[in-house]
Amino acid sequence: MNSRSNTCPFCGSPLLRHVRHQGVYWFCSSCYQEVPSLTSMVMLRRDKVGQQSRPLTAVGS
Repeated sequence: MNSRSNTCPFCGSPLLRHVRHQGVYWFCSSCYQEVPSLTSMVMLRRDKVGQQSRPLTAVGS
């Protein structure tokens, strides 16, 4: 087992990793809360920032 455990920020119980179409998230089987994965949130934000910073191109010139 991993020495670095993921614990629920609400109750302190171990989190279970789940995957669905929207991405990875953590689930607490004790208090039934979904906790977003921090690493996937950072990567998603990085992708959004990269899309916004692309130069605009003229259409129909």
